Formats: sequence, C-alpha cells, structure tokens
Amino acid sequence: MSSTSEITLIPWDPLSEPHRKTLYQQRVDCSWDMELVQEVWRDEQIRGDKCIYWVALPTNDAGDREREKLVDTATSIYAATRQPTRADFIPIGHIGLDAKNAKAEKLGLEIPSEGVFWIKSLFVRHNAQGKGIGRAAMDEIERIAAREPLHARTLMLDTVERGDQLREEFAKATYGGVPKASLIYSQVGLMLS
Repeated sequence: MSSTSEITLIPWDPLSEPHRKTLYQQRVDCSWDMELVQEVWRDEQIRGDKCIYWVALPTNDAGDREREKLVDTATSIYAATRQPTRADFIPIGHIGLDAKNAKAEKLGLEIPSEGVFWIKSLFVRHNAQGKGIGRAAMDEIERIAAREPLHARTLMLDTVERGDQLREEFAKATYGGVPKASLIYSQVGLMLS
C-alpha cells in the first residue's frame, strides 16, 4: 500500500451486528468512545445526527485474506435512503461527520447555523498508518460532505491539540487516564515530559 492508496468511504450500518462489532473493536483499539457504539452511535446514525463511514480498501488489496471483511449493507446515511452495493470491503478504519457538537456549543464559537458538519472520530488501524490513508480519508470525507444528502457548506474539525493529549490532567478529565499513545512511545524508548 503506497501513500497514494485508494480508499473508499462506505457508510456504517448501525443495524448490522458485524458492523457494530467491528466498529466497537476499532474504538477499543483507539481507546475512545467504545461504550457509545452499540446504542448511542447506533441511534444517532439512524436519526442522521451522525454519519460514520468505514475507511475501506478493495478486497483485492494485498494480504486481504488475513483481514476481516464486511459487506456494504447500510440502507441510509444522514437519514436519507441509499442503495447498498452489497460489495465486500476491508474496514481499516472509520471517520465521522456529525451534524451537531454539544461540547462546541458550550464554547460560544461563531459557527454558522446551517450546513455545518464536524469531522470526528478518524481512526486508521495501526498497521495501516503512515501510508497516506488518513489524508485520503480526509479528502474523501470533504467531497462526500459537499454532496447530497449532506450539502455541507462549512466543515469543522473536532480534535485535540497534540500537547493536550499527553497532559495528565487533561487525559484524566477527558478519557480517564493517560492515552494509549504515551505507552507506545515509552515502549520504543522515547521520553515523554
């Protein structure tokens, strides 16, 4: 897989147990929000408040025999009907577009009232990182957001500044402890301050 890897974004099917199970495992792998998948995110996806997409590789990608495959079965996105392709794909990550961001509303930011979506929850499996997949997913989510049924006019990025992720007081307040990344860095011999 090169940095110019072609990925596809395929809607997550909140009604499919294999889709929910795989998304749950990917959230466990990134150590954030896994408890939201089975009910909260499922219901938000059905209502159209959340639009989660799989970051997918074609099934003919090298080494696909060792990877779990899913089938495109989602019948809606943003509460709009879609025709699933029923094609197999390899879910190597996911990315979301949220119509609302309750935490940001509390900040008093000057955000347009219509046509705004928040890019959230980007995850790429560790063995696929560093190959341009995250960048390709961002490019594709921007294209998808501008088209039907979302018609986004403004995209907002919901992320945490790098230094804050490793501050112990921030980590405890946000996700209950120091993030998994700090453990990885210490295992490869890098000192964290």
